[in-house]
Amino acid sequence: MQRILVAMDPERTHQFAGNHALNLAKRINAKVLFLLILPSRMTSSGITKQDPNETALKKRVDAVIEAARTDGIAVDYYMTYGDYESELVSFVHENNITLLVVECPDKRSDGKEACNDFLDKLRHRINCRIEVVNVKPETSERKE
Repeated sequence: MQRILVAMDPERTHQFAGNHALNLAKRINAKVLFLLILPSRMTSSGITKQDPNETALKKRVDAVIEAARTDGIAVDYYMTYGDYESELVSFVHENNITLLVVECPDKRSDGKEACNDFLDKLRHRINCRIEVVNVKPETSERKE
């Protein structure tokens, strides 16, 4: 069975990659693994502070996962703290991931070059296919 990983960072992740992975999994009968990678933020008392972006992302992901399970898609959810790239690479190796679905900004965005650099580094460290989902820019105009 194919194992599709959607790695998420609360500061830059939308739901495009997750939705894409779930749609693909439904067509090919694959398992989807969501990995939320949070930066380490320890306070002086040793307690990790929670960012509001993290809480909002967790709620959105929980809703998406529940809907996917209702549709009969096999879904697992993991969360870890640490460096995004290192945690992602470790998870791919430890869980025999066959396809990684990642989000990148659209071609007109400033973050596209940074995303391409990240993907180039990643390709040399993991042994699975990578599928890139381009994030659609938000528009303020709506056609009626």
